[in-house]
Amino acid sequence: MKNDMCKTIKVKVPATTANLGPGFDIFGASLSLYNELEVSLASDPKKAKFIISGEGKKILPKDEKNILWKAMSAVFEELGVKDKYTLKSFNIKLTNNIPLSSGLGSSSAARAAGIVAANKICGNKLSKEEMLKIGIKLEGHPDNIVPAFYGGVCISVRDDNGNFEIVKLPSLKMKAVVCTPGFELATERSRNILPEKYDRKDIVFNGARIALLTKAFCTGDFLLLQKAMQDKLHQPYRAKLIPVMQELISSAVDAGAYGACLSGSGPSMIAFSSAAKAKDISKVMAKVWKKETVPTKLFILDFDNKGLQA
Repeated sequence: MKNDMCKTIKVKVPATTANLGPGFDIFGASLSLYNELEVSLASDPKKAKFIISGEGKKILPKDEKNILWKAMSAVFEELGVKDKYTLKSFNIKLTNNIPLSSGLGSSSAARAAGIVAANKICGNKLSKEEMLKIGIKLEGHPDNIVPAFYGGVCISVRDDNGNFEIVKLPSLKMKAVVCTPGFELATERSRNILPEKYDRKDIVFNGARIALLTKAFCTGDFLLLQKAMQDKLHQPYRAKLIPVMQELISSAVDAGAYGACLSGSGPSMIAFSSAAKAKDISKVMAKVWKKETVPTKLFILDFDNKGLQA
């Protein structure tokens, strides 16, 4: 093994929010909530440690089923060294601050961290674009993994060959108020509830909102966001899994949010606001869930513009 493993490799990955309303599988943004990974060479495979603290510490697998390790293995396979390393080759320490299955990109954070760490172990042979390609393949869609790597607000544009062009918009100078209810919602379940086909009028509706959303972000005219974050392609269907979704959006906007939407596939809801109104917005969103006797976690976050750091 190369000498670069004599020291601990550290990776810090932001939470992400996807779709931002109408931009289904297109828009994503990174947030100032982070998972951290430390990887070092185990001197004795029999004494190798896999430690998880924070979110998921009691339920996440600490064996080859862990998605972070699967991401590392994908890099080793890509570079033709998969037979050289096993899970017991390393001491792994994960510190998770991103809630699981919450619509905040916890799986993307794990995969991105694993990909970057494995690439460092192998001497940084893969470019960011090559690492991202592995990440998108593992995730199945780009909207979380792209901002995890690049930071900021990102648009992912896929061509006919399956390659992606990444467009990064100007950094956002406002707060992201996140309200995460005390239950998980698997991405697969949330995606399976969506229809196979859509009416033309709904596609046109979302197309107009995506254009308006892009204008709002590029010009800083955040008053456009209330209309720009409306959606007819995924939120109306996912509302069956989160019955208070519309009430949460309305409550946030009434409290002064520029706009609000489902974060990724949920169940977290996210509202964009000025710093002055963020706390009040978080309180009214929590109050909606309190009526349903559902506990919540509240985050008032900045938009992270750096993305993954290693």
